[in-house]
Amino acid sequence: MLGANTNGESSGGRLFQAEKLIIDAIESGACADPRLLEATAMSLDDLTDDLQRQLKLMLDVVRFFYVNGQSDRGLNVAEKARNLALATADKISASIALTLIGVCAADTGNLPRAMEAYADGLSLAQKNGDTIQESKIWHNLGAALIYSGLFNEALGCFTRALEIAGGKPELDTTTYSNIALCCLNLDEIPRGIAAIRKSIDLAADPTDANSILNRVVLENIFTRLLIEIDDFGGAMGHAAIARKYAAMSKSPRSDITASVAEGLAEVFSGHSDIGLSRLTRTLARAKALKIAIREVLVAIIKAHEYIGQHDKALVYLKEMLASQFQTQEANALRHVERHLQQLHINEGNAPIENSKQIIKRLNTHKELIEGRIAKRDLFRQSVESLERLAVATELRDDSTGEHSYRVGRMAALLAKEAGCDEDMVFMIDIAARMHDIGKIAIPDGILLKPGALNASERQIMEMHAEAGADVLAKSNIPQIQMAEEIARYHHERWDGLGYPKGLAGEAIPLSARISALADVFDALTHARPYKVAWTIESSLTEILALRGINFDPRLTDLFLGLVSRLVREGVDLDELLGEEARKSSFNRAKGQIWDNLRLAKEQYQNKNSRTTDLQR
Repeated sequence: MLGANTNGESSGGRLFQAEKLIIDAIESGACADPRLLEATAMSLDDLTDDLQRQLKLMLDVVRFFYVNGQSDRGLNVAEKARNLALATADKISASIALTLIGVCAADTGNLPRAMEAYADGLSLAQKNGDTIQESKIWHNLGAALIYSGLFNEALGCFTRALEIAGGKPELDTTTYSNIALCCLNLDEIPRGIAAIRKSIDLAADPTDANSILNRVVLENIFTRLLIEIDDFGGAMGHAAIARKYAAMSKSPRSDITASVAEGLAEVFSGHSDIGLSRLTRTLARAKALKIAIREVLVAIIKAHEYIGQHDKALVYLKEMLASQFQTQEANALRHVERHLQQLHINEGNAPIENSKQIIKRLNTHKELIEGRIAKRDLFRQSVESLERLAVATELRDDSTGEHSYRVGRMAALLAKEAGCDEDMVFMIDIAARMHDIGKIAIPDGILLKPGALNASERQIMEMHAEAGADVLAKSNIPQIQMAEEIARYHHERWDGLGYPKGLAGEAIPLSARISALADVFDALTHARPYKVAWTIESSLTEILALRGINFDPRLTDLFLGLVSRLVREGVDLDELLGEEARKSSFNRAKGQIWDNLRLAKEQYQNKNSRTTDLQR
């Protein structure tokens, strides 16, 4: 029986009001008070025992928040819906909720959380035999990887989505479109053109704002692909089609997407003044509306580079970096605050309002005195979200996700060798894992460039040290100072010719001097997209040559002795240094996804091999 509240209003009446608020927001596409909508969705379990009704309303609210650019709020509701579905053994709803967690997490720049949710969602969809949902998860996972610049990995996800649920135009159209986008970024232009043609062939005539936007995006990608093969006439034609559909939708995002295609086509067709003028106006509009700013900046940079105006291209590149870093920094700090709040709630305490209160509690927590929760564990838990974001940032040039952990462990071993106390050894292990978190601001073209960086590119690359330190400093987590100083100073050199401050000798913090040796050794001994792995012997020879130049002489001697001793003892360095990485929930989820893709690829190849044998 439905009860009544203290004001005499029945919970049935409150449920009606809640449903009306949710339905009105979804139907109108707007909500006057998003906080009320979120609170309403989160309290549905107090209003009705009808679990299916609760779940449907909650998942509808998540989709509303995502579409309206409020994925943070959507994430809260999606996680509660997931918990409710799992508690009631509703595996189908749980799989959908996990997918939406992934979508919202990826939209706020939290790739680790997205991949964990997608890994769990895939397991459920596979157990349920739900190939449609599994295909959607692979597609959404691919989109998340595109956001993070992991185009090869994204391509594998989209290919898997087609294999599972191929033949369904409503799914395949956007999948082929995203395959084309990956190919554009990987410079696999013929494959990209084939994929975009397939996407357009499958696309139905657009009838609503969403389908029109999708078609404009398709034509934008086609335009950019044709530019890459110097088919400028074809590019102009498809840019014109993008404009036709954008005019139908009257959507700002569609208009901006079409304008980017037109501007690029005009510049590359020899009408640079017209094209640049269009792109400049489009950028002003994108900034005013706060949408698609990065996409427009990328186009303007490409246009200026094409016509030889490299100084102007660099100005816009720096603007793009500043904008991108500002967004990434804000996302990272939101994830930290959310994580700290979750830690507090999981301890069974009453909810509190903001991270400053949490920080104060962490500094004075009675349990620290009592010893029930160790100080180290509290710090480890507090920085977990930053640590995971740092690892995700490294995935572009370290697909294993273990580099940051190996650097931390090696730095800790060296710190112990140097006579540091137990607390510092522990802290440096955790803090050094975040040394390159500032790379969230560095574009793929610079981070993964095969050859040497030019002066401008080097200047941009060096920004990551200050950027990472700033993120860590603003997190306000107790005892984060060591991580901040490692991020800021791990590229300083003993001779004073490093960056960002040009510190020399012992003016460089000890933790940064230790981490620098661990970082360089790991980078040398492992392959990257732009280099092969060096042997341990050749790496140690290089480090010895840099003794007193890049590295602290005393620490260099200790480091060389430490590594040589471990090798003589037959220690597998990757096994030892990567131990903590393999315990990470993010790395486990990533490994589960990669294994799933690898197994599917092997099965596909075996199937094709058997077919060939039969034909013989």
